[in-house]
Amino acid sequence: MPVGFIIAKGKSGGALSVQWVIGGILVASIAWVVFEIVRWWRAARRPAAQAVTESAANAPTAPSALFTLDLAVKTLERRCETMQHALDEQARQLQQILDRLQRLEQSAAAEPAPAPSLVEPLAASPEYVEPMVLARRGLDAPAIAARCGITLGEAELLVAMARGDRGSAP
Repeated sequence: MPVGFIIAKGKSGGALSVQWVIGGILVASIAWVVFEIVRWWRAARRPAAQAVTESAANAPTAPSALFTLDLAVKTLERRCETMQHALDEQARQLQQILDRLQRLEQSAAAEPAPAPSLVEPLAASPEYVEPMVLARRGLDAPAIAARCGITLGEAELLVAMARGDRGSAP
């Protein structure tokens, strides 16, 4: 062996040569490459959700992100409480309306129907609407007959109906 290739002397008196050093480095490099290939192969087989969970667990959490999330949760809770109070108030108002409606229906069922008025059929005729209004205001029969162009008998009848006199003659 040439003298320039000896690096150091071993314990047993043998010399370590450059070939052994290079061989050791080569073996270590191959072992490292094999290790990296095995690690990549295992990562490829692992489910994506597990990888995301592990990366999230290993990632440092920022205090500002936690504060922002906590603030958002508190804000949403307050909004829910406000909406719940508004909903309760509307339910209370609806119950009051339903109670009032029920009372009105009961009172309407208990009251007798009003008697039909004898004036209503005359009010349906357009010829007698104005004379009836004047009779209710208190005009006398001759003034109503002259103003509306109806006979004195018709005017007297309308005045009597407006006063409520059914059986008396004028």
